[in-house]
Amino acid sequence: MAEPHIKCEKEEISEKIILVGNPDRAKRIKEEFLKDAKLVNEYRSLLVYTGFYRNSRLTVATTGMGSPSTAIVLEELIKLGGKIFIRVGSAGGLNPEIDVGDIVIATGSIRDDGTSIKYLPLEFPAVPDFDLTSILIKKAKENLEKFYYGVVISSDGFYEGYDEKMIKKLVESKVQAIEMESGVIFILSQRRCVKSAAIFTIDGNITLGKMKEKGKEEKFNLGEYNAIKIALETIYDFKNKEV
Repeated sequence: MAEPHIKCEKEEISEKIILVGNPDRAKRIKEEFLKDAKLVNEYRSLLVYTGFYRNSRLTVATTGMGSPSTAIVLEELIKLGGKIFIRVGSAGGLNPEIDVGDIVIATGSIRDDGTSIKYLPLEFPAVPDFDLTSILIKKAKENLEKFYYGVVISSDGFYEGYDEKMIKKLVESKVQAIEMESGVIFILSQRRCVKSAAIFTIDGNITLGKMKEKGKEEKFNLGEYNAIKIALETIYDFKNKEV
């Protein structure tokens, strides 16, 4: 039976899933990377495609923006048989060295969202799967001259953020980036005993007051391509692992 929001049947979904927030990113993965991909959901504009990457079957699913929508989609994908998830998203840099188009891999997430606490208390750490994240880092080392990894912060507020004092604390604590979904993805995955990881393309830097700058679209698009490629190669390396 199809789920309420992801109207797919179980046989239409792979165990291995790339999660994106932006439906245009889902389309890009389908068009540039997958073979024999089929659209299996478009309800609520939560586009879901299932196809093949290097002869390995996988699904690309759109979550929408923020933790509540992401939790709904992730829950339904798990019910449909999803077991390995890599979030491929965008984020704002907090490390002053990070520029547009750079890649950040999350090793943990500060839970400043309103959804993950419904699953586990705030004392429970939001961490990705170690093996999956290790392969992401390995693939990044093989394919990029530079990239970053470390803790990120997952926040519900896009237009209302943090004051200068809090930003200073985050920067001094080596928090790499800010985004909106990794906290709930990691916590829900731990609660449901599935594997997840996250990789981000930076679209601006909060510490420099530069977000989504005009004229840097090409750098972002290249970074996004790299993040997608690294995530897909990581999923491929998991194809013979027990899940």
